[in-house]
Amino acid sequence: MGSYSSTEEETLDDFGESGVDDLVVSLYQMDLDRTLFLLRSYLRLRLQKIEKYMMHISKSEDLLSRLSQQEQRFAKSCTEMMEKHLEQSVLSKLPYGYDSVTRQSLSSTEDDMGIPFDLIIIPEPQLDTFVFCKTKSDVGAFQLDDIGEEVVDLVADDLYVLRYKSIKGLVESGQIDLI
Repeated sequence: MGSYSSTEEETLDDFGESGVDDLVVSLYQMDLDRTLFLLRSYLRLRLQKIEKYMMHISKSEDLLSRLSQQEQRFAKSCTEMMEKHLEQSVLSKLPYGYDSVTRQSLSSTEDDMGIPFDLIIIPEPQLDTFVFCKTKSDVGAFQLDDIGEEVVDLVADDLYVLRYKSIKGLVESGQIDLI
């Protein structure tokens, strides 16, 4: 982000010094502002998602390794701050066995439905949501569901709106990019 904006700012300075029309300079400035806004929005949204799912990310080395070094530090510091806050404000006042961030009691590991408590308490991303994606190469006929009723022909450089759960493997292997 820094190199792009500095290049654009240098271009604007050069235009100003060389006597280029003010309208052209204004258009370049508007394009620079728009690009910076988009990049900041993307980074803000990414940090919000990391903050929302920090407990889920921190319990999986695979998920943690997908983040950049700065994002890993951010996720770890958020997790530590949240745990410290909960410990100081609530958990330290609860009886032994109920003082865990991820478990409701010492004796219970599952709820009445047999679902582990850490899956209930720790928010996880909804993999069933629709995402915009673009294929990098021809994938061919791809089965979207377990039953095999929904098949789509994924062609190179085409845009699709698909459930993330269906294409997760293709995204992780690098055959599809999320937009």
